[in-house]
Amino acid sequence: MKRTWALALGLALAIGGSATTAAAEEPSWVLDSNNWQQGQDLLPEVVLERVKNGDYWYNIYDVDPEDFKKNYSQAFWAASEANAGKFDVDPETCGIMEKATGKIPQHYYGFPFPNVTKDEPFAACKMAWNFQSANGMGGGQGASFTLNGLDTSGEFKRIKLWLHTLSYLGRPEPIKNPDELRATTLTNVLEPLDVDGVGGLTKRANDWTSQDKAWFFVPATRRVRRVNAATRSDPVAGLDIFSDDLNCYGGKIEYYKWELAGEGKILAPVLDTKPIPMKKKSDTRWDVEIPYFKGAYETPGAKGIPWLVVENLKMVPRPVWILHGQSEDPYYNFGKVIMYMDKEMYRIWWKLVHNRAGEYFYNAMCAYQFSQTPDGAFKTVSPNMVVGVNDKTNRACLAGRYSSLFIEQDYPDDYFTLRTLTRLSD
Repeated sequence: MKRTWALALGLALAIGGSATTAAAEEPSWVLDSNNWQQGQDLLPEVVLERVKNGDYWYNIYDVDPEDFKKNYSQAFWAASEANAGKFDVDPETCGIMEKATGKIPQHYYGFPFPNVTKDEPFAACKMAWNFQSANGMGGGQGASFTLNGLDTSGEFKRIKLWLHTLSYLGRPEPIKNPDELRATTLTNVLEPLDVDGVGGLTKRANDWTSQDKAWFFVPATRRVRRVNAATRSDPVAGLDIFSDDLNCYGGKIEYYKWELAGEGKILAPVLDTKPIPMKKKSDTRWDVEIPYFKGAYETPGAKGIPWLVVENLKMVPRPVWILHGQSEDPYYNFGKVIMYMDKEMYRIWWKLVHNRAGEYFYNAMCAYQFSQTPDGAFKTVSPNMVVGVNDKTNRACLAGRYSSLFIEQDYPDDYFTLRTLTRLSD
């Protein structure tokens, strides 16, 4: 039982958010069972099959690519271009390094490989680093959210928790980093009451070889327990969701062997096609109010399978790289993972997961929102929702879907520590 709820925190170490409502806008067209053929080049085959049989339908929004790129700040794009030629990757580990020194960078902002092409050496690895850099552009953030387990009858389990994160790489300006980390997270379960106060802490070292350090604290025993980073591939508390579903990939870049398998288009899930305003709370913190992603199971008479989300979800056709990733860790449960990564924004919108025997069993849709300061000078992208679907069991989990978020540039120095972890339930 303790291990089960410890694993629940694994997702929180991975999932984490923005104007008060999404703009009222009519979709360009609707994809459903009547015209499913129009989605043949826009969705993974296993997802399109559910559109064909009536489980899924989506509102599609055609957005000018140049307008969509404006969801990242001008400063981010300028920094990306300035990074051209500065970085390379270690061929053995896929670790990023400075070309001039051969050393691991202590800070960067913008895409480290802004002009990567499909034919260059280690292209997939460089694309993965671009993905990682976008994860950190906000600096830090926090939100309370739920994990909702669903089958064809509706919801069978619900967990509520909060997550706070801090990135040292990818942020606009460097901050003190005495432990030489890439990122750290702290989380705490709020509901159900019998596990209230269970907490988790992770720290990711800025190196090419080490595993993440992860600890869980159980108030009933007053004990901190260290866990293996490979638990990111374990189901969370009996739900059809995994810790590695953050941004559709939550691990270190060096954990996977990356391969570029192709390119195409995909329907990208977003809360809105434009940034949502932030509200300043202090010199380092902004709050963001967010419309809720409502599921069919929460809407009487809704069309589609219970875990379908349509309300407030906008699907935007986007060009993608199709990447394969696979871990060599014998304790990692996944085999090949197919990821659909945006060619310009470097978000992973969808992934298909195979077990270690090579059998497909699971897909995840990863939705995001964009937010900005009132003057538009600072913008960030945040993961808001993961829809994880186990096609073997015909069950799913909705993760995230928070209604508010804070962006935090600099937490107190002693916040992401074991001392804080053991006092979450005080």
